[in-house]
Amino acid sequence: MNCGVKRKESIRVLQVAILLLLASSANSGILIDRLQSVAEQAWMEAYIPDSGLPAIPLTDYDDFEVTELFRAVTIEELEAAITDGYPMPWLAEILEDETIPWEDRYWLDCRMRSIFAQDLHLFFGTNGTPTLVEADYIHPGEDYWREYLLVNPVRQTDVDEELRPTMAYGEPGYIFDRYGRKIGELADVHPFTALSRDASIATVVSGGTTMESRREGFACFMYPDGSFTEVSLQESGDFSVVAGGNGDVVAFQCLLPLSMHDPVTYERTGAAGDVYFFDRNGNLLKRVSPPVIFSADERGKLSSNERYFCDALCTGELFLVDLKSDFQDNLIAMSEGGRGRFSFNFSPDGNFLCIGGFSRGLVMNLETSDTIWISNTEFVGINDNVKLHCSNDAEWITETMIRGSYPNRYHELRVYNKNYLIYSDTAESRYWEETILSPSGHFLLTQNDHVIISDTGIPTVIRQIRREGSE
Repeated sequence: MNCGVKRKESIRVLQVAILLLLASSANSGILIDRLQSVAEQAWMEAYIPDSGLPAIPLTDYDDFEVTELFRAVTIEELEAAITDGYPMPWLAEILEDETIPWEDRYWLDCRMRSIFAQDLHLFFGTNGTPTLVEADYIHPGEDYWREYLLVNPVRQTDVDEELRPTMAYGEPGYIFDRYGRKIGELADVHPFTALSRDASIATVVSGGTTMESRREGFACFMYPDGSFTEVSLQESGDFSVVAGGNGDVVAFQCLLPLSMHDPVTYERTGAAGDVYFFDRNGNLLKRVSPPVIFSADERGKLSSNERYFCDALCTGELFLVDLKSDFQDNLIAMSEGGRGRFSFNFSPDGNFLCIGGFSRGLVMNLETSDTIWISNTEFVGINDNVKLHCSNDAEWITETMIRGSYPNRYHELRVYNKNYLIYSDTAESRYWEETILSPSGHFLLTQNDHVIISDTGIPTVIRQIRREGSE
């Protein structure tokens, strides 16, 4: 029995009966409005009976104005945007607006420069001078800020194999800053290369670490002077790697261990791939074992303060590791009804975890483990899933609800200020498209935001959240 549906139907019947009874009274209009509001509130409370949090009301839209600043869906539109150079007039005005926090303006400038570099291979100097860079590809090195980019040059560099990481997947390449200045060289550059935010260290998995190979795998630490060091990983399988913001913590994560199957019978052994936490010099800090294998739906992530690591398990739970509390690990259970949680994002300050997937979204305070926000968006189809992002202190939250099945997918974007819905929009969806927030929540960026598999920065939509009283 679906108790939630039954409860909703009872409330609707009661609502209609009361409204009909009062419809003939002299002041029925006022009473009907009030009872309508009470009934709707009761319905919302019934729909979320166990959240422990109030339902999310709609705030006065006059308090905030969401304005679209930029849209590029095609390469031609991206090229047209810089006909008069960089920054574009609207961006120049924003970058000079001191009423907007510097951090948000800096973030927006970095993201815009990264888009032009990634798709057009075009960098703009500090004075706006454009430079076209020949490269097989240019890719953001770090996901959120994108201050530095990895550049794989067109001409392969002739480097002896002895001076390359073992069984290197890519080619030697460069680190460019957002102005197009080369600030370093790397021994191996490819889409799975993970760069710290400060570009002080890059990491890859080297050696034979795939399910098809029984060769020894290595954690490879690469430095901007072209040097590198390799440390043996203690198991073989498919690995993923992520570097912390300062590069002081690097996580090598075994997604599919070779030992999960018996080599003779190929029966499952119950082995689950571990996560290896290293410092920047390749010293092993800790090896943590999850209860089951990871799902590989998303790459594992480190918080910006390098305290927390999170990834989804194949069972639909989230595996959260606290690196500052003696490496304690916790499981974040599946949602009500057993629907899995596979989508997760840390807040820019690293203090909150936004949790989505095939479940209602929620935001968790990582210091207290309290749930501070939960969505009341209704799931209407088996393929519905949600992706959440938030600003510092989780003051602003974006909810991207992806509905329907391919090729008829669409997404519903909702933006919340604390516990108030202030903006919503519906648009055609590409699977990895989602909306993120600038650090203090002044800008919304909708983009194909999967840093590994995305070979393009478009489609891109930039919106600004204007506060009451701002010009």
